[in-house]
Amino acid sequence: MPITIALRKKFSDSYYRDSFARALRSESIDSAYIASGFFTDFTNRLEVWSPDFSVNTGMKNKKVFLLGGYEDDASELIALKDALVNRGVDAHASKLAAPQQGEDTLQWHAKVAVFLNGTQPVLAIVGSSNFTGSTMYGGSEHKSVAPPARVKVEADSYYWLKSHVDADQAIYDVFNHWGGGRQAPHIAFNAENFDQEIELVLNSIYWELLSFHWQTL
Repeated sequence: MPITIALRKKFSDSYYRDSFARALRSESIDSAYIASGFFTDFTNRLEVWSPDFSVNTGMKNKKVFLLGGYEDDASELIALKDALVNRGVDAHASKLAAPQQGEDTLQWHAKVAVFLNGTQPVLAIVGSSNFTGSTMYGGSEHKSVAPPARVKVEADSYYWLKSHVDADQAIYDVFNHWGGGRQAPHIAFNAENFDQEIELVLNSIYWELLSFHWQTL
């Protein structure tokens, strides 16, 4: 049950973006559910500034489900979905259906990504990340310059199955891309004998997401 908390700082501000790219290029990770309150089309920027982590043919036909709130304007969510589709990703966009009379109005501020191998969740990221320009763009590829000021210092927690080779390798690659060592987040409970517990956590997150009333856009 490996667990780590990544604080974005220095040249490691783009762990979330890098994890998204690495995980969906893995052979056995074939889908992702991204629940967020914010979505921005970051794909053009990545092709120019971050070719190593861009959305490209390595993600072709991978499924990505973008899950947003029930705000009236879903144009940015749809724009991101269309941009991913144009790059070969099997992307879908949904938002919460408007609450019925008598139902509680939710303040949708979810920040969670779940990656699956078939129907089995194998990796989850929970925290301050969103599909916003600042999160997905960053400036960490240019090691001679600091990240742009709009990249805020936030933190994300990662949970994955140690026994799932692709999930474990994806996180290792991301955390060690910017030098590793003391700069990389510390990974706790880094052994397969804890996987049974983390599997319960991952399944809980995944099925809770699916339980909401989603409206396809």
